[in-house]
Amino acid sequence: MSVLRRTQQIEIARPPHEVFAYLTDPSKLSTWQDAEDVEQLTHGALGVGTRLREVHKVFGKRRVEITEFVVYEPGKRFEIRMIEGPPLDGRWDFESSRAGTRLTFTPIVRVTGHLRRLEPAMILATLIVFRRFHRRLKRALETS
Repeated sequence: MSVLRRTQQIEIARPPHEVFAYLTDPSKLSTWQDAEDVEQLTHGALGVGTRLREVHKVFGKRRVEITEFVVYEPGKRFEIRMIEGPPLDGRWDFESSRAGTRLTFTPIVRVTGHLRRLEPAMILATLIVFRRFHRRLKRALETS
């Protein structure tokens, strides 16, 4: 299995703990992503092991994904693993900056065999989509 990593950064004028709380709140997902419905499948507080069922609209079609929180360090790092859906995981790192928070996103594509040749294109496409999502996140946090 090959893992190619590229990152994307955005500055948000809010402290890291606020950005983290908003980004990881399932009830806020539709404000910055294309999620139509989000349901927490596990009981209890959010943390490592939390699973979500997300319904996204992609190219006019509904897609159901099951994601799991694999790293949950408030104000520092958040990572998800796709349990059902595309072989794409994501990591967000939060750092204090002059603006407030420097958010770094790293898409992690899990493909093997002959599909590995598609990995760079998958990462690029993910970064393009998440650039839009992160701009929405920034707008939501800075105008609230």
